[in-house]
Amino acid sequence: MSGFSNSVENSLLALIFNATNWSLYADNTATTPLTNLYMALHNADPGEGGNQTTNETAYTNYVRQAIARTSGGFTVSGTDPTQVVNAGTITFPLAGAVGDTLTHWSLGTLASGAGVILVSGPLGPVAGPYLDFTCTSASPGSMTVPGSAFAVNDRVSVYHDPTSTLPTGFTEGTVYYVGTASGIVISLSTTTANGNPVNTSSVGAGYVVKQTPLVVSALVTTPSFAASTIKFMVN
Repeated sequence: MSGFSNSVENSLLALIFNATNWSLYADNTATTPLTNLYMALHNADPGEGGNQTTNETAYTNYVRQAIARTSGGFTVSGTDPTQVVNAGTITFPLAGAVGDTLTHWSLGTLASGAGVILVSGPLGPVAGPYLDFTCTSASPGSMTVPGSAFAVNDRVSVYHDPTSTLPTGFTEGTVYYVGTASGIVISLSTTTANGNPVNTSSVGAGYVVKQTPLVVSALVTTPSFAASTIKFMVN
């Protein structure tokens, strides 16, 4: 399998998230270069084809939060994978009269409106970990997830990877429940355990990640994300 070198991955991510010039290739110079990126919160997966308004929460008092395109806003580190995390705490406004249940975050280009999403992911324990799975064609779909320790009723989402296709029957980004769990073999349900099992009609593979939805209670919850809890990686 071919891919970008570690040096290229680091340079691209540093350019995007730290506004660091990539010598001989790309400079962060423009009439009005972006000085901030904006974190949005969503009550469903915005998807790879979505924008910042796709499934964006509308809890009372919510506004996107600006994060500086500097090392003070984002930390870019490591190689194979290169990791990007928020460098400081990101705090959203206290919910007003109407709350919501939040499942995803995104980073985009605008403080409001249909800006471009650069990256998005599920809310959860340090946004992961993302674990490889393979799936046989079965009813319900039987997923083998090496190294996993999922429990019945855990909430998870599945995503494709660059070299494989999700099994027919799974929808990327949807919040599922672990319906059954036996060692590293699990099945998924669209509701709680053993309810509405997800059947697959083709084999496939991808990533599975545990989700921890954030319930925003009216007049109670102030969504806040500590440093290094908004995290993504490029291999």
